[in-house]
Amino acid sequence: MSFNLIDLVKDQLSDQVMGQLGNVLGGTAEQNESAISSAIPGLLSGLTNLGATDNGAGSLFNAINDQDDSILDNLGDMLGGSNQSSMMGMGTKVLGSLLGGGGLGSLVNAVSGFSGAGRSNTGSLMGLLAPIIFGVVKRKLLGGGGSGFDVGSLMNMFNSQKDNVQAAMPSGFADSLKSSGFDKIDFSLGDNLSDAADSVKDTVSNAADNVVDRTQEAASEGKSLLGKLLPLALLIGAALIAYNLFFKGGAQEEATSSSTTTQFESLDAAGIGNELKNTMGSLSSTFGGITDVDSAKAALPNITSATENLGGLAAVMDKLPEAARGPIKAVVAGGLPQLQELMNKISAIPGVGPIVKPVIDGLTEKLAMFN
Repeated sequence: MSFNLIDLVKDQLSDQVMGQLGNVLGGTAEQNESAISSAIPGLLSGLTNLGATDNGAGSLFNAINDQDDSILDNLGDMLGGSNQSSMMGMGTKVLGSLLGGGGLGSLVNAVSGFSGAGRSNTGSLMGLLAPIIFGVVKRKLLGGGGSGFDVGSLMNMFNSQKDNVQAAMPSGFADSLKSSGFDKIDFSLGDNLSDAADSVKDTVSNAADNVVDRTQEAASEGKSLLGKLLPLALLIGAALIAYNLFFKGGAQEEATSSSTTTQFESLDAAGIGNELKNTMGSLSSTFGGITDVDSAKAALPNITSATENLGGLAAVMDKLPEAARGPIKAVVAGGLPQLQELMNKISAIPGVGPIVKPVIDGLTEKLAMFN
């Protein structure tokens, strides 16, 4: 294909859109530009690698096919109003599903470390860029409503763009991806889990069939059903527990709860302190931008992401020696009065209090972990 996907995505980023994405990032102009210019090829690189597996390619196709590409026609309005929150939330959810908590966390780490932007705001940027990229890809492959948009054509397109994606990476960003471990994410894990889940379900099904057979056999022989069925009942119970706790929810919940902590585990006390400053600075900027109901709704994803970061940082801090925790706690103590003042201020805005109360309560709980 003769087009450059990177250029098509960047064509959507007008000065207005770049300014709105910059507001989400909350950094300097240089940091914001660096984050956006690295996030786009980083995301496309991850999506291309995802397509190397059958399940990954199918999931990616479904995500792009489900994307409403009409957002590209009024992107400035989408990012500037109350729709920003839903767009960001949807994009983050889809990326988390496609790349997994570890994959998305590693990519956020790479972009944040490379650009100097805060991790929570970088995560928000990813959530906004995903629908834009998906919309561009869908519109390009569909053309004027043409045919041939399937998994094969999608992956052919992504594979044809590898050189363009590589060339678009800012100097040094590839090293950041490697340092974060993003280039080593095994996207075939989803295939393996799917196969294992099928195996467990087969075990349950076969065991149930055996119960029926043994029941009939015992009944015909006049023997005790309990002695016949107890071993099989235990087998079914164990299999159902494995399936329900691990494959249907346990593994996903564990990955979700640990992904934020995992992305900070390489930080020392100074690194945790710097990340805390970035996160609390991001919160101050976000709170300062809340003036009415619409801006409050738009700010919720940023507040939630920053709250998750605080929880992850607190968990990592607890693993440090007691002497190293004092300076970290001092960072929170020093910034807490300003945050509290801002939280009180926005809570007093008519109509805003009920909207922000749940996230502020969650944030307060995480901040208390640094006492």
